[in-house]
Amino acid sequence: MMQSIYLRAYLAGYAGRHIPRSIRRVFAGSALHRAWLLGSMGFFEQDGIRYGPAHPYGIGTEPERA
Repeated sequence: MMQSIYLRAYLAGYAGRHIPRSIRRVFAGSALHRAWLLGSMGFFEQDGIRYGPAHPYGIGTEPERA
């Protein structure tokens, strides 16, 4: 049940939906806030590899050709 709520918060952040600062302060530091924050910052994991601002998707992930 909680995983579903966290996923919805993540997807809301990923979609660019903003939460008012007063509401974010209430949930600050909680897992719900972290899920929304990770989504809004563009973090995700695919095939065991974590991507985000410091490690963008598609850059340096292709195998080198000889």
